Amino acid sequence: MVVPILSLAFAIRNQALGSCDGNISSIQSIMSSSPTKRRLRPPPLSRRDSIGIDPDQLIGKRLIRISRSSSHPALTLDFDDSTAAQVLVDGYNPHWKGAPKILEMDDALQRLANCGSVGVETLEIVDCAIIKLCDKAFYRKQSHDDRWDQEHQAVCLKFSGENKAWHCVWAALTEYDEHDTCVFRSFDDCYLDFIQRSPRKKSSRRQSVPQGL
Repeated sequence: MVVPILSLAFAIRNQALGSCDGNISSIQSIMSSSPTKRRLRPPPLSRRDSIGIDPDQLIGKRLIRISRSSSHPALTLDFDDSTAAQVLVDGYNPHWKGAPKILEMDDALQRLANCGSVGVETLEIVDCAIIKLCDKAFYRKQSHDDRWDQEHQAVCLKFSGENKAWHCVWAALTEYDEHDTCVFRSFDDCYLDFIQRSPRKKSSRRQSVPQGL
């Protein structure tokens, strides 16, 4: 399901909330309605929307750990049923990375990613959606800046608790010059996919490499 919400990232990315004890603080709700299964489906999805899993498949799962890759734009969500999913960037190729891609998120979710474990209590995902954002991209030249509106897709999660706030993950492309000044910034689409983990064999000495890390 893709929910068209414009400029959601601007509304939540600077909210410094949340803590490492497993309790997420409240952030202001910025959606007029919750994306539920009762919402009418949007028009047929394009190719870039069709990859990955339906975000509804994560609803009801209980999160026990969240971590981000140190070398790839990937955010891993581990659940208490021994399954795991990842937030990934559409079109990313580890062998041809192009412009550096990074996953950005609101501060509350970033704090959880920094901590790793969500704490003693697990967090149940009560809602999950792929939303459409529109942000300002730019390419800085010596004479002037080129700026344009860049639409892109992001992943939104809502956890259980007294204050069911939305948390957002989006992908940014950035380049810096020799003075560490950002000269290019744009955005790309995110999607969700499950990690396919093979059962370990006691007789094998090979070490399995986590997918996307």
